[in-house]
Amino acid sequence: MAAKSILAAVFLLLAVVAPPRMASAATHIVGDSLGWNIPSDPTSYSDWAATKTFLAGDILLFNFTTGQHDVTEVTKASFDTCAATNPISSTKSGPARITLTDAGSRHFICSFAGHCSTGQKLSVTVRSQSSPPPTTAPPPSKNPKKPSPPPHSGHPPKASPPTATPPPSENGPSAQTPPAAPPPRNSATSLGGFAVFFSAGLTVAVALIY
Repeated sequence: MAAKSILAAVFLLLAVVAPPRMASAATHIVGDSLGWNIPSDPTSYSDWAATKTFLAGDILLFNFTTGQHDVTEVTKASFDTCAATNPISSTKSGPARITLTDAGSRHFICSFAGHCSTGQKLSVTVRSQSSPPPTTAPPPSKNPKKPSPPPHSGHPPKASPPTATPPPSENGPSAQTPPAAPPPRNSATSLGGFAVFFSAGLTVAVALIY
Protein backbone atom coordinates (compact mmCIF):
# COMPACT_ATOMS: atom_id res chain seq x y z
CA MET A 1 0.00 0.00 0.00
CA ALA A 2 2.82 2.41 0.87
CA ALA A 3 4.62 1.60 -2.39
CA LYS A 4 1.46 2.35 -4.41
CA SER A 5 1.03 5.68 -2.62
CA ILE A 6 4.63 6.66 -3.35
CA LEU A 7 4.26 5.65 -7.02
CA ALA A 8 1.06 7.71 -7.36
CA ALA A 9 2.78 10.73 -5.81
CA VAL A 10 5.69 10.40 -8.28
CA PHE A 11 3.32 10.31 -11.29
CA LEU A 12 1.44 13.33 -9.94
CA LEU A 13 4.69 15.26 -9.51
CA LEU A 14 5.79 14.43 -13.06
CA ALA A 15 2.44 15.58 -14.43
CA VAL A 16 2.79 18.93 -12.62
CA VAL A 17 6.40 19.73 -13.56
CA ALA A 18 6.35 18.28 -17.11
CA PRO A 19 6.75 21.00 -19.77
CA PRO A 20 3.67 21.70 -21.88
CA ARG A 21 3.56 19.90 -25.19
CA MET A 22 3.75 21.88 -28.41
CA ALA A 23 0.52 22.64 -30.17
CA SER A 24 -0.46 20.09 -32.81
CA ALA A 25 0.73 20.93 -36.31
CA ALA A 26 -1.79 22.46 -38.69
CA THR A 27 -2.15 21.49 -42.34
CA HIS A 28 -2.73 24.42 -44.71
CA ILE A 29 -4.24 23.58 -48.10
CA VAL A 30 -2.51 26.05 -50.38
CA GLY A 31 -5.05 28.23 -52.16
CA ASP A 32 -7.93 26.33 -50.52
CA SER A 33 -10.39 25.46 -53.31
CA LEU A 34 -8.10 26.95 -55.98
CA GLY A 35 -5.38 24.40 -55.28
CA TRP A 36 -1.92 24.81 -56.81
CA ASN A 37 -2.74 26.11 -60.30
CA ILE A 38 -2.30 29.13 -62.53
CA PRO A 39 -4.47 31.76 -60.80
CA SER A 40 -6.74 34.22 -62.54
CA ASP A 41 -5.45 36.95 -60.19
CA PRO A 42 -1.65 37.30 -59.83
CA THR A 43 -2.05 38.14 -56.11
CA SER A 44 -4.28 35.15 -55.26
CA TYR A 45 -1.61 33.23 -53.31
CA SER A 46 -0.17 36.26 -51.53
CA ASP A 47 -3.70 37.26 -50.50
CA TRP A 48 -4.33 33.71 -49.26
CA ALA A 49 -1.11 33.66 -47.20
CA ALA A 50 -1.97 37.03 -45.62
CA THR A 51 -5.00 35.45 -43.91
CA LYS A 52 -3.02 32.58 -42.35
CA THR A 53 -0.66 32.09 -39.44
CA PHE A 54 2.18 29.65 -40.12
CA LEU A 55 3.99 28.04 -37.19
CA ALA A 56 7.04 25.80 -37.15
CA GLY A 57 5.82 22.22 -37.60
CA ASP A 58 2.84 23.15 -39.81
CA ILE A 59 2.37 21.49 -43.20
CA LEU A 60 1.67 23.05 -46.61
CA LEU A 61 -0.43 20.82 -48.86
CA PHE A 62 -0.10 21.61 -52.58
CA ASN A 63 -2.89 20.01 -54.61
CA PHE A 64 -1.96 19.69 -58.29
CA THR A 65 -1.98 17.20 -61.12
CA THR A 66 1.32 15.42 -61.69
CA GLY A 67 2.92 16.43 -64.96
CA GLN A 68 1.08 19.76 -65.16
CA HIS A 69 2.70 21.57 -62.22
CA ASP A 70 5.40 21.13 -59.57
CA VAL A 71 6.47 22.70 -56.26
CA THR A 72 9.95 24.20 -56.40
CA GLU A 73 11.44 25.90 -53.34
CA VAL A 74 13.82 28.74 -54.19
CA THR A 75 15.63 31.66 -52.58
CA LYS A 76 14.08 35.09 -52.19
CA ALA A 77 16.05 36.45 -55.16
CA SER A 78 14.95 33.57 -57.41
CA PHE A 79 11.39 33.97 -56.18
CA ASP A 80 11.33 37.64 -57.19
CA THR A 81 12.65 36.86 -60.70
CA CYS A 82 10.83 33.50 -61.11
CA ALA A 83 14.17 31.75 -61.67
CA ALA A 84 14.00 27.97 -61.17
CA THR A 85 17.74 27.39 -61.53
CA ASN A 86 19.61 26.04 -58.50
CA PRO A 87 16.41 25.30 -56.48
CA ILE A 88 16.49 24.38 -52.81
CA SER A 89 14.13 21.46 -53.49
CA SER A 90 11.66 20.34 -56.15
CA THR A 91 8.62 18.06 -55.87
CA LYS A 92 7.20 16.77 -59.16
CA SER A 93 4.38 14.50 -57.93
CA GLY A 94 1.10 15.84 -56.61
CA PRO A 95 -0.24 16.34 -54.10
CA ALA A 96 2.89 17.54 -52.32
CA ARG A 97 3.28 17.97 -48.59
CA ILE A 98 5.95 20.42 -47.38
CA THR A 99 6.71 20.61 -43.64
CA LEU A 100 7.67 24.03 -42.29
CA THR A 101 10.34 22.79 -39.92
CA ASP A 102 11.92 26.07 -38.82
CA ALA A 103 10.95 29.70 -38.31
CA GLY A 104 11.77 32.04 -41.17
CA SER A 105 10.68 32.75 -44.73
CA ARG A 106 9.97 30.04 -47.34
CA HIS A 107 9.47 30.67 -51.06
CA PHE A 108 7.80 28.32 -53.58
CA ILE A 109 7.14 28.59 -57.34
CA CYS A 110 5.96 26.37 -60.18
CA SER A 111 8.93 25.85 -62.50
CA PHE A 112 6.79 25.22 -65.59
CA ALA A 113 7.36 27.94 -68.16
CA GLY A 114 5.18 31.00 -67.64
CA HIS A 115 3.42 29.67 -64.52
CA CYS A 116 5.36 31.70 -61.92
CA SER A 117 5.21 34.93 -63.91
CA THR A 118 1.41 34.70 -64.03
CA GLY A 119 1.14 34.34 -60.24
CA GLN A 120 1.72 30.64 -59.36
CA LYS A 121 4.11 31.48 -56.56
CA LEU A 122 3.84 31.49 -52.76
CA SER A 123 5.91 33.09 -50.01
CA VAL A 124 5.18 32.38 -46.33
CA THR A 125 6.64 33.63 -43.04
CA VAL A 126 6.96 30.93 -40.40
CA ARG A 127 6.97 31.80 -36.71
CA SER A 128 8.23 29.66 -33.83
CA GLN A 129 5.70 28.02 -31.54
CA SER A 130 6.68 30.25 -28.59
CA SER A 131 6.67 33.62 -30.38
CA PRO A 132 3.60 35.84 -29.84
CA PRO A 133 1.51 36.89 -32.84
CA PRO A 134 2.57 40.19 -34.41
CA THR A 135 0.64 43.24 -33.32
CA THR A 136 0.23 46.49 -35.18
CA ALA A 137 0.27 49.64 -33.06
CA PRO A 138 -2.20 52.35 -34.12
CA PRO A 139 -0.55 55.35 -35.81
CA PRO A 140 -0.18 58.44 -33.60
CA SER A 141 -2.80 61.07 -34.05
CA LYS A 142 -1.71 64.03 -36.19
CA ASN A 143 -3.96 66.43 -34.35
CA PRO A 144 -3.86 65.58 -30.67
CA LYS A 145 -6.88 66.80 -28.83
CA LYS A 146 -6.36 69.66 -26.46
CA PRO A 147 -7.59 69.14 -22.91
CA SER A 148 -11.15 70.35 -22.55
CA PRO A 149 -11.71 73.31 -20.20
CA PRO A 150 -13.61 72.54 -17.02
CA PRO A 151 -17.39 72.77 -17.45
CA HIS A 152 -18.98 76.12 -16.56
CA SER A 153 -21.12 75.85 -13.49
CA GLY A 154 -23.48 78.68 -14.53
CA HIS A 155 -22.72 80.73 -11.44
CA PRO A 156 -20.73 83.98 -11.49
CA PRO A 157 -17.29 83.75 -9.97
CA LYS A 158 -17.09 84.51 -6.31
CA ALA A 159 -15.81 87.99 -5.43
CA SER A 160 -12.71 88.26 -3.36
CA PRO A 161 -13.34 89.20 0.29
CA PRO A 162 -12.84 92.94 0.99
CA THR A 163 -9.50 93.90 2.34
CA ALA A 164 -9.64 95.03 5.96
CA THR A 165 -8.91 98.75 6.36
CA PRO A 166 -6.01 99.30 8.74
CA PRO A 167 -6.82 101.37 11.87
CA PRO A 168 -5.94 105.09 11.63
CA SER A 169 -2.52 106.14 12.77
CA GLU A 170 -2.20 107.33 16.39
CA ASN A 171 -0.51 110.48 15.11
CA GLY A 172 -3.37 111.39 12.77
CA PRO A 173 -6.11 113.91 13.51
CA SER A 174 -8.65 111.18 14.19
CA ALA A 175 -6.44 109.78 16.93
CA GLN A 176 -6.58 113.00 19.05
CA THR A 177 -8.26 112.55 22.43
CA PRO A 178 -11.33 114.79 22.86
CA PRO A 179 -11.15 117.31 25.77
CA ALA A 180 -12.17 115.79 29.07
CA ALA A 181 -15.47 116.93 30.57
CA PRO A 182 -15.24 118.84 33.85
CA PRO A 183 -15.58 116.55 36.85
CA PRO A 184 -19.03 116.57 38.50
CA ARG A 185 -19.49 118.53 41.67
CA ASN A 186 -18.59 116.52 44.72
CA SER A 187 -21.74 116.06 46.83
CA ALA A 188 -19.69 115.13 49.89
CA THR A 189 -17.95 118.53 49.81
CA SER A 190 -21.32 120.33 49.61
CA LEU A 191 -22.67 118.39 52.60
CA GLY A 192 -19.54 119.14 54.61
CA GLY A 193 -19.86 122.91 54.03
CA PHE A 194 -23.54 122.86 55.04
CA ALA A 195 -22.69 120.95 58.25
CA VAL A 196 -20.05 123.52 59.20
CA PHE A 197 -22.44 126.44 58.55
CA PHE A 198 -25.22 124.77 60.56
CA SER A 199 -22.88 124.04 63.46
CA ALA A 200 -21.70 127.67 63.58
CA GLY A 201 -25.25 128.98 63.51
CA LEU A 202 -26.27 126.66 66.31
CA THR A 203 -23.36 127.82 68.44
CA VAL A 204 -24.38 131.48 67.98
CA ALA A 205 -27.98 130.70 68.85
CA VAL A 206 -26.98 128.94 72.11
CA ALA A 207 -24.74 131.87 73.06
CA LEU A 208 -27.55 134.32 72.60
CA ILE A 209 -29.90 132.27 74.80
CA TYR A 210 -27.51 132.02 77.69
